[in-house]
Amino acid sequence: LFLFVAVPSEFAYGGTWATKTSMPAARSFAAAEVINGVLYVAGGHDGTTGGTTTLQAYNPTTDTWNTLASMPGRRYQGDGAGVINGELYVAGGWNYPDSGIPQSQLFVYNPGTNSWSSKASMPTLSGNGASGVINGKLYVTTAANGYSGGYRNYLHVYDPATNTWSSLASSPNAHDGPAFGVIDGKFYVAGGGDASGAHSSKLDVYDPATNTWATKASMPAAGTHLASGVFNGKLYVIGGYYSAASNTVYVYDPSADTWTTETSMPTVRYGAAGGVINGVLYVAGGSNGTSTLATVEAFTFSSLPTATTGSATNVT
Repeated sequence: LFLFVAVPSEFAYGGTWATKTSMPAARSFAAAEVINGVLYVAGGHDGTTGGTTTLQAYNPTTDTWNTLASMPGRRYQGDGAGVINGELYVAGGWNYPDSGIPQSQLFVYNPGTNSWSSKASMPTLSGNGASGVINGKLYVTTAANGYSGGYRNYLHVYDPATNTWSSLASSPNAHDGPAFGVIDGKFYVAGGGDASGAHSSKLDVYDPATNTWATKASMPAAGTHLASGVFNGKLYVIGGYYSAASNTVYVYDPSADTWTTETSMPTVRYGAAGGVINGVLYVAGGSNGTSTLATVEAFTFSSLPTATTGSATNVT
């Protein structure tokens, strides 16, 4: 006997959340990426004095944090991070209180030597953007360039083989503090602030093969300062700031060009760092609107398929 159980189109089967060991210090707007099963969290705002140079690494196997070599400069609210050949690339970002404008430097961390180096700077001051690695090159969007009001829609690519940057096609929409990820060789950038600074729900997708952008289905809500991760060919958008700090989890499926809603995160937060390790999405730090956070929560993805209209359940 088969019973058809209707599931509203905005929902997906739920995964589960668990609390993990907190970061050694509270931080928001840090850059984060995963290298060899370890989550690296670089820079961030400490909630009081400004940007930090701190680099810390989370090992999910032992549920512990280690403090590593400091970055060459303070960085927060930058353009995310990328990994190329096992090294962490961190471009742009603000360095307040050292200055009041975003920076253009590219810092690279080598886990094998626990050391940082500086590479060619971006062609523009850059902050509040996104990063993605495709075919060994770092693609970086810029929302804030520090020169005038409003947000930009620039895209540049860095080639580590030549230590050079090139300008590419600008995205159709500006994205200040977006969710982002690479899926099947394309760069997905969702939400954030638009050119005027208003919250946006737009999703733009960049194809490096043609140097073109396409606008896809909008997010269910407009928000900014979003955490994100990619799992099983889908983009997960976690928390963020909508009308207030949020714990919502939205999921975008490129094959269907549709969004669903997953199990909410236990803690409302925006400006958090995130990364996927062995089928688990880790979310660290951020702000709840009144306090900067050190807490870490982990989302284990459901093994069940996403449901957009309904599902068949076998019962006896």
